[in-house]
Order: sequence, then structure tokens, then C-alpha cells
Amino acid sequence: MIDSIVSLQSEFISSKSNEERKKLGQFYTGSIVSDFMASLITKINSKKIRILDAGAGAGILTVSAAMRCFELGCTDVHAVLYELDEKAAKYLERAMSRFSQEHNTKASKFTFEIRNQDFILSRPDKDESIEPFHLSVINPPYFKYSVKESPYSKATSDLFKGDPNIYASFMATVMSCMLLNGQMIVIAPRSFTNGLYFKGFRQYMGGLSSIERIHIFNSRSRVFKERESSVLQENVIFKFVKRPQAKNITVSSSTCNADIQNAESNEYPDSLIIDSTNEQRIIRVPETLSDAHIMLQAENLPTHFEAAGYFISTGPVVEHRTRDYICKPSTNRNTTPLLRPHNIKPSEVVWSGKHNKDVKFKLKSGHDKHTIKKDVYVLLKRFTSKDERRRLVAAVFNPKTINEDRVGFGNKLNYIGVKGKSLTLVEAYGLAALFNSTFMDKYFRCISGNTQVNATEIRIIKFPSRETVKVIGRIIKKVTNPTQDDIDEVVNCELGI
Repeated sequence: MIDSIVSLQSEFISSKSNEERKKLGQFYTGSIVSDFMASLITKINSKKIRILDAGAGAGILTVSAAMRCFELGCTDVHAVLYELDEKAAKYLERAMSRFSQEHNTKASKFTFEIRNQDFILSRPDKDESIEPFHLSVINPPYFKYSVKESPYSKATSDLFKGDPNIYASFMATVMSCMLLNGQMIVIAPRSFTNGLYFKGFRQYMGGLSSIERIHIFNSRSRVFKERESSVLQENVIFKFVKRPQAKNITVSSSTCNADIQNAESNEYPDSLIIDSTNEQRIIRVPETLSDAHIMLQAENLPTHFEAAGYFISTGPVVEHRTRDYICKPSTNRNTTPLLRPHNIKPSEVVWSGKHNKDVKFKLKSGHDKHTIKKDVYVLLKRFTSKDERRRLVAAVFNPKTINEDRVGFGNKLNYIGVKGKSLTLVEAYGLAALFNSTFMDKYFRCISGNTQVNATEIRIIKFPSRETVKVIGRIIKKVTNPTQDDIDEVVNCELGI
């Protein structure tokens, strides 16, 4: 039966352009992933099981879920499937009808109803004529929308604050539709596990449900049925159950869908996965036992980045808004270097004016809104490419390297300093070494699943004391052109790991 659904799904995908599907956030699930998601369903104590599929596509997740329910001894399954795309709904009707015919026997019964409606705008959790559900296995659409113009803006504001992405609205609404102990299994980008935009969503989900299983895909392009590369975050499968948080959470990982069934699973205490020490409630995902060990070591650090006395801000120069200020590096009068990501090398800021990407910033009227008084800072790249080996790349900005009193930091950089005072060069080298260490890079990867280094995550990461940072700086500063091994040896020794 699954092969039949896959055939219908492929037929539908080939009938629509990539642009059409991306507009609706349609990323279709293959049979290997749908079978794995269904395998996470545990026995439900009910004679008749109600399944909700929000954004059903060709219905492969509903079929996999229903087959799993029959395997667990259920004999009566009813599915309610929402599909906004009229063309997709026709394929869905064919698929569900075939499956229903196969399972309308004495041993099993499958019934369904298709609602060609917008799941979020129709809000079934507010419709008293719709009974709550026992189960939902979903691959919600993925797209951002305009907070000012979209009908989805504030559509789920009664559930959580913010408008981060349509898939969060789907997940929250589905959970609102669940009965007590109802199970929701979802495949989605990992971006909801961290970041300020998803803070309200995480708080809502944490107050209503328990995370019981996490599976992470290391590859961003080898999970969905069609190869897509526009999602920058790792993809994750989460199982939520509508009840208080369980004491332990199982985590597994695989490179892609092909090796998913052989993924090694490890169980961790919920306190290691869910950071409840602050209001962010970041969900941390160790891909391996080694990553979990690093997280445990980080938990033993004495403080947090912000509590240690540091600040982090995003560079204020937004280049497309300040084009009139940007000029060639050969312009000498009333200008200052504008530092960009290519100027950030491990440990040192390099600006010669000879690189083809080097530019300067004019110190004309209004420049002080965009430039910063020169001082000692640590600069941290905000973005890395998908395939870049390191997520964290930090460098020391020495104010003596420029003659001007002001300097420009582009908004693709974060800059770090000490609250209320200036960094010393020794402490700056210590900070840069810490961020450039393998330990900190792996720790940060457990916290953040996308290629952007957000100030929000940095502010709350566990951190050593300033005195320890200074000790690291004093040692590193004596090493000429320190290698990665040099940095790791010093940082690991001073952190006691």
C-alpha cells in the first residue's frame, strides 16, 4: 500500500513546479521516513483511534500511522486530513480511498474525511463539532510570512507569542487538538529548538507536552522525498506527548533517511536536553554520546556568558541601507575600515585594504549611528556556510591597527566586550581562544542547529569565569601563530576537561 501512495505522491510532485510547492511550503516525506515516524507510535488505549493529519499531501504519513495502529492491535481508525491545495486533495482522496478499501474488513476498519481547508485559519481546536484526537503524525509546511500582511499573523496568538514560522503554528494547533496523552510526531527544521523568535512557542509546548523522542538528520538535503537545499537547519523528528515532561528523553541521529533504521539511540535526563535555567527553554540536541559528554562538562562551568560580565551585539552597519557611506579602500579622507566576515580569521582581524572584498565607511554626517568608538573587541562571525567545518570563528580587534577613532562592524558580525569597561588585549585573546576551541564549537552545535550564530544563544551559554578567560589569554598570547591543537590544549587544560 505504501508503494501505491509513493507512486501517487511522485505523480503529484512532478505535476507542480518547485516554485509552486515552495510557495505553499510543501516538502514531501518519503516512505522510509514515514515508516520510521510511525514506528515511534506507542499503544493507545482506545477502541477507536482518531488521527489528525494537518497538511496531509498525498497521505503517506496517515497511512503509515494507521498501519502502525493496526499492528498494535487497534481495529478501528478514523483519520481527519487537512489539505489546502485542491490539486493535492484530489490525489489524497484517491490514496485514502484505496487504503480504506483494503482495510474495511472484519479485522480492521479505516475511515476518513478530507477537509480542503486552511488548517491554521480554520482552527479545528476551536471547533466544538470536531472531537479531540489521539494521534497526529505530521510534516507541516515550512515558510515565513509577513507579520504585517499575512492572514497567518497572530492566528495562533492565543496559544503562544510571536510569529516565527508557519510550521510552529501547525505544531501548536495540532497539540491543542490532542486528547490527554495524545501523541504528536513531527518532522520539522530544528530552528524551533533555539532562538528568540521561537521562545513563546517553546514555552507553550513545554507547558503542555512532554518531549519523549528526538531524531536528528545530519544532512540538510537528503531527508525529504525531493532533494531540497533551501532549509539551512538540520531536520529533526520529535515525539511529543500531551502530559507533563518525562524524566528521560531518547535521542538518535542519522546522516540521512537511508540509515535511519540503524541509528544508535541514547537516553538522557530531561534536564540535559531542556535548559530550564532561563526563560528561553532552549532544547539541546547531542548527536552522539561524545556530544552529551561535552554538554555535561559545559554544565559544570561556573557561570553564563552574560553573567560573567560580557556583552554581545550585532554589528550596526546594514550595508544595503548605508550604500552612500561605503567606498573603496583606497579612499583615505574621513573614512574608516568596514569589517566584514572575510576579515575574521581565527584569532586575528585582518584588514589590509588589498583584499577584493575590503571596503571603507565614510565618516560623514550621520555616521555615528553606524560606527563604533574603537576599542578592544572580539569579533564573531554570525554566518557560516553549510559545509564549513567550524560554526564559531572569533578574532581579536586591536584598535591600534587603525588610525581613526571610529570603526565599522558589518551586521554579519557579532562584537563582544565587557559591560561598562574596556577589554584588555589579554582577555580578548582568551575569549577568542575559547570561542575557537573545539570544545566550545561542539557545545554550541548542541544548542544551535542552524548556520547563524545568534547573540541570544551566546548570552546564555555556560561559561568560565573572567579570571579563567584571562589565564587562557595570557598563555595563548605567548604562542606564535597558535594552531587548533595549541588552542584546544590550553582551553581544555584551564577548563579542566
